Amino acid sequence: MQPLKKFTQKQVLIYAITNLVINGLVPYYGFDDLNNVYLFRGEHPLARFLLPMSLLLPFFITLDILKKTIALLEGEYISEQLSSKTLKIRFMLKTAGVNAIFTLSITLAAMLGIHVSLPENYSFNGTMLAVLSGLLAGGMAIFFTLQPIQKVKKLYPR
Repeated sequence: MQPLKKFTQKQVLIYAITNLVINGLVPYYGFDDLNNVYLFRGEHPLARFLLPMSLLLPFFITLDILKKTIALLEGEYISEQLSSKTLKIRFMLKTAGVNAIFTLSITLAAMLGIHVSLPENYSFNGTMLAVLSGLLAGGMAIFFTLQPIQKVKKLYPR
């Protein structure tokens, strides 16, 4: 099996499983009343968990995967496409920042859309929200593991 393919599969499994579990359990145990959870209101609203997750998870996964993938591909190839260390860091931070801001904007827009369309005192089941939070984190982990690898593969054609 090719080193990049094996690396990709391993990273997808690691990030997906850990984010699925952690981002499902933290909200579950963080909600005061599992039968009465609001989007933006109260001491422990869903926004308290989802908004930081939608900013930090894509940023750090993208940054870590880019660093590991570039190191792996530069180990395979003698010629470096991103020769300067400053250029590599700028590329990694820009990609991670764009992914994080884009994900945060989509998440915030979706949450505001849901908030506006629901009745005034509508609350959610905390268990369902914790499961959805975990699934969202797992899906984001998979996407933000595969997307940067594809981006780097374009810089290092075979």
